[in-house]
Amino acid sequence: MSGVFIFNKETILEYQGTERTSIRHFLKVLARDMEEVFLEKYEGGKTTILFLLDESNPENLEPEQFKVEFSEDLTQMKLSARDELGIIYGILRISETWLGVDKFWFWNDCEPPVKSMVPVEPVDYLSHVSKTKFRGWFINDEVLISTWRSNGSNREVWEMVFEALLRCNGNMVIPGTDIENPVYKKMASEMGLWITHHHAEPLGARMFSRVFPDKKASYTENKELFQQLWREAIREQKDNKVIWNIGFRGQGDRPFWVDDPAFDTDEKRGALISEIIRDQYDMIDEVQKNPICCVNLYGEITELYKQGLLEFPEGVIKVWADSGYGKMVSRRQGSHNPRVPSIASRQDQGPHGIYYHVTFYDLQASNHLTMLPNTPEFVKDELTRAFDHEMSEFLIVNCGNIRPHLYFLDFVSELWTKGDVDEEDFLSGFVSRYYPSHSAEMSKYTKAFFDAVIPYGNFEDERAGEQFYHFTIRNLAKQWIVSQGSEPAKNLFWATGEAGLKEQFDWFQTKAADRLPQWEELASEFQALAGDAQDEEQKRIRNQLHIQVLIHKNGCKALHRFTQAFERFRAEDHLGAYLLVNDALNEIRESLIMMQEPTDAKWEGFYENDCLTNVSLTEYVLETVRRNLRMLGDGPAFYQWEKQYLTSAGERAVMLLTNKTKQLMDDQLAEKLEKSMEQTYSGETNPQSINKKKAETSPASR
Repeated sequence: MSGVFIFNKETILEYQGTERTSIRHFLKVLARDMEEVFLEKYEGGKTTILFLLDESNPENLEPEQFKVEFSEDLTQMKLSARDELGIIYGILRISETWLGVDKFWFWNDCEPPVKSMVPVEPVDYLSHVSKTKFRGWFINDEVLISTWRSNGSNREVWEMVFEALLRCNGNMVIPGTDIENPVYKKMASEMGLWITHHHAEPLGARMFSRVFPDKKASYTENKELFQQLWREAIREQKDNKVIWNIGFRGQGDRPFWVDDPAFDTDEKRGALISEIIRDQYDMIDEVQKNPICCVNLYGEITELYKQGLLEFPEGVIKVWADSGYGKMVSRRQGSHNPRVPSIASRQDQGPHGIYYHVTFYDLQASNHLTMLPNTPEFVKDELTRAFDHEMSEFLIVNCGNIRPHLYFLDFVSELWTKGDVDEEDFLSGFVSRYYPSHSAEMSKYTKAFFDAVIPYGNFEDERAGEQFYHFTIRNLAKQWIVSQGSEPAKNLFWATGEAGLKEQFDWFQTKAADRLPQWEELASEFQALAGDAQDEEQKRIRNQLHIQVLIHKNGCKALHRFTQAFERFRAEDHLGAYLLVNDALNEIRESLIMMQEPTDAKWEGFYENDCLTNVSLTEYVLETVRRNLRMLGDGPAFYQWEKQYLTSAGERAVMLLTNKTKQLMDDQLAEKLEKSMEQTYSGETNPQSINKKKAETSPASR
């Protein structure tokens, strides 16, 4: 085939330049991808791809930029760059563009098509320079991937995280939360990434209270010990590419003054933080001249900065955080929600950056197992507005456990690369890439997902992730059982205001009822589309959006039924309440079944350590409430409901001292009672009406 460069199984990969572990790693990745795609030997002339790392930079390439050129006889493709990331991005472009390896091939189960060879048009190429200088992921609240194994290896899981990040044109990572084992930090460095740190772990140092459990975590009392940990961290990382996170928050990711009441004014707090930041900067400067440093303006730190109470060394990147829900305002903490704007003013001296969430954990309404409840249009508006305020030096994205958040991780990577993205074009490209046989339906249903989200507050970004259902049920259940419905759940005041428990139940019932029909319809549409998940595309539908829609539908319906049950409880209709709680329980179990039974053995155990949303804990809590209701309505014999509703009229009339068989356990009893009620009202199709009929026939209603 004349006039083209032939890329095939026999193509030689050659490297010239300083030996770099990262480049060798990705040359092996490219060889792996070639093995996957080129299954047959190509009978033709041999070709070579030369990767040239020229740090003298005679062609004046920008950092991370690469250039592709072809020899006149088309036997050689030369890819040159001035640094390791330029070479790595070039390798991955070859993998994606010509081999067809998707950036999320591992996380979204996309195998490249098999080919005998790829004809490459000999057109010289110069890569673009990204909008954002430092851009990457914070692997935070990573409870699923911290325990899950791929091919028996957790190390492989993290390698796939970092590979996906680099394929998304990222160059920076916080490799985990509260890192006790630094192996993944080392791995990230060896794969060419810049390392930065969690705002609760300045300089990437070990947590004070873990190292010195018998000492008070007070900087004023134990300054030398804090500095000892910081110097240790600096020595360990001084030879790596590091963006040093400086600052001081406190143990357990909360303000230090919570544990140190001596700092009882904003002035005192700001003065100490400023002193610590200067000390940290000077320590780094001793071993790494002109260090790159950043400081997180997160939560309460934003408020101190806005008051002019913080001082930073020149050149430190000020990183502004979103609310956790994508809005560039300070986050809500408990019921405290000042919504201080988290955007640099045009007069603020830079450089500036952004800490952005596509997943969050706040014990309130955040998303962890499902994607961000705010729309791509909203995310684009927030980030481009920040870019307009010169906040493009640094963008770190809280990415959680990767797999549930692919849509937004891909979307934000387009923004950090180009500075802008057309939402409709992105959606069209995304669904065409992963669901080519169902792209029209998937486009429609993806939009329907955002339409179905519960808006719970007064602001546009206050929209519910799946934790809204689970934390609410568990908080309300505790008050229901402990106070028998007399005391409100104070930790839900953030949503309802200072209302009584009945008013809280009513508030959540209204919210759930409003969106439940949309979630039910969407779940039904996804079920029809995914079918039995026989082919790869159907499996992808089931494993990505279908499971997220089901988690929302089940959570919303469980919350709705649970709040209805409380109404029946207040009317002393324990059986009606029991059956409604059982309905809620069955909804939660449907989510658990889908989480525990993946379509591919590869994903077995992925949700096993779901300790944040913790769907199984909600199951346990609902079982507890159900037991309590039976205790009240069917105890102490635990046979009255069975006798009254499940035995024949003749048998029911015979009064014996004991029943003839062991009492039914709750799952058996509830199932039989449900069937009995459905048979009694077989013409009724609305579950709410059936439950109403059930309540009308319960003992308290007779």
